Amino acid sequence: MVYIFVGGSSEKSSIIKFLSYCVHSKKTVVEELKNYKEKTDILIISDILREEDFHKLKNYIYSFPSSIMITNADDELSNKLFAQGINSTLITCGLNPKSSITASSISYEEEGYEFNYCVQRSFFNLKGKLIEPLEIPVEIKVPGQYNIYNSLFVITVLLILGYEIKDIQNVVKTFENSGR
Repeated sequence: MVYIFVGGSSEKSSIIKFLSYCVHSKKTVVEELKNYKEKTDILIISDILREEDFHKLKNYIYSFPSSIMITNADDELSNKLFAQGINSTLITCGLNPKSSITASSISYEEEGYEFNYCVQRSFFNLKGKLIEPLEIPVEIKVPGQYNIYNSLFVITVLLILGYEIKDIQNVVKTFENSGR
């Protein structure tokens, strides 16, 4: 069983909904990080808006290190979480060039976006396969710039789980967030 928790101050439900739609496995659990005493395989930190959330997450990641942590590189407090070294694979997602995962050539298209999902630094997926730098053209059918970030998180998790690029492109393209 692979446990994926989503923590942070906002956008957790959007990421969980998007990821739950895309992951088609009974062997994967996607939940909001609520119990700060459970270990997870993959931890996603969307953003941190409150000091209280920062301290909870900081205590959690150093008490229960995940195999893989994915964080928003454009969020100031999220970056401060990792001032000390960690014993996890850290993958940063964002629009700045220092991120491990970025989006380029972003264009708004009829209630969604087209962009290139770019792996800037290699990482291993859970099956031991090396994911090397690459670009994947992606289309999403959800408006709002935060959905570009959510897509970066979701696509990264799908690569970590071992999904094929064609399958990733197809599933993210069909997601529509009607509950917003």
